[in-house]
Amino acid sequence: MAHRGLKVFRIGAWAWVVTGVGHLATAALLASLPEDPAASSALVAMREYGTEIAGVRRSLLDLDRGMSLVMAAALVFGGLVCLLVARSAPDLVTRSRSLSGLCLVASLVVLGLSVWLLPAPPIVLFTIACVAFGRVLATAHPEVSARPA
Repeated sequence: MAHRGLKVFRIGAWAWVVTGVGHLATAALLASLPEDPAASSALVAMREYGTEIAGVRRSLLDLDRGMSLVMAAALVFGGLVCLLVARSAPDLVTRSRSLSGLCLVASLVVLGLSVWLLPAPPIVLFTIACVAFGRVLATAHPEVSARPA
């Protein structure tokens, strides 16, 4: 049963990785295409309007693209960390509810944001992550300590 829990946990982790990689690939593809004339005026306005944050001035376009790319990279690396933990410390997945609980909460938060603001692919992938991490959380079997409480 522990092997099944690890497999399901890895499915949730891979959902995060695929979401991040898919977003980065989409961003690269869109950046390689000629600028859409219909969006041109909005992009010009975003380039021209800037704001200063902590002494650094950036355009709205820079901030939008930067936050988007940073979040996509964070999804990739967060998913990879989960895969590494599943391989290096499988008991954290199968016997502890802490890691799968944290992964489930994070997945629920980003699923909610995705439903509110994003298209179908991240909604589907984060739904898969929620189901996977929720199942692992529900089936984790913490080891009972031999020490008296």
